[in-house]
Amino acid sequence: MNQLKRQELIFNLLKVNGEVSSNELAAELSVSMMTINRDLKEISTWEDIQLVHGGAVYRGENALENPISIKEEVSVQEKKQIGKFCRSLVKPGSAVFIETGTTALAVAREIFTIEGCQFYTNSLLVLNSLSKYEEIHLHSVPGKYRELSKGFLGLETADFVRNFNFDVAFIGAEGISADFGITLPNEEDAFTKRAIMNQSKKTILVADHKKFGLSYLHKIGDIEEVDMIVTDLDSQQTNFKELKSLTTIISIKDEENKHQY
Repeated sequence: MNQLKRQELIFNLLKVNGEVSSNELAAELSVSMMTINRDLKEISTWEDIQLVHGGAVYRGENALENPISIKEEVSVQEKKQIGKFCRSLVKPGSAVFIETGTTALAVAREIFTIEGCQFYTNSLLVLNSLSKYEEIHLHSVPGKYRELSKGFLGLETADFVRNFNFDVAFIGAEGISADFGITLPNEEDAFTKRAIMNQSKKTILVADHKKFGLSYLHKIGDIEEVDMIVTDLDSQQTNFKELKSLTTIISIKDEENKHQY
């Protein structure tokens, strides 16, 4: 990758994610920290980019102001690692649906540069984030807005997605249990996620460890109905072992350990 292409990639990452880490960029792009620091210094002259210790942040007028629900997140790094793994699950040219939720948002921020993909979403957070990348093929899915979900749900959404066959869908949940399946406290949210699953060739459930062993009133589906679960849940946990007999489940902790040896 030449210097200009590398700097354009870093700039797009800044606009979508709001910030970048020099260490992570150097590792991901296989260049030195000195090269990354020179790139960031150059990019800071392009637009509203502020250099900070260890990286840079985007200060453009369209920068997304994160809502309270994201500011209070305590698993930001874990969700980012889930997103990084999910990038390996998306082939160039795929039709990808990204559902509501902060873990799905983390996935979106890692996969948006995959070449030739068509991205569909009912998440306002995903739309706000990915719309900063000019080269993206991004489609907004209609529905009734629900503030707690930060997205568009319901019959209108379900009717719209029936016109499509997605290659892969990334969905989240509030409760994941071998006995009670994949559940949510909100009926419309569960209804919408079921509709999206029905139109997807492959469904990937993304969730942090706090969601496991919980169950709520409204069921999205059984564990066997998703093709894969990607999580930061430890593979030695009882919940993980129970789910492993029902579907493919990946712990990013195991993946990280593989790369250390």
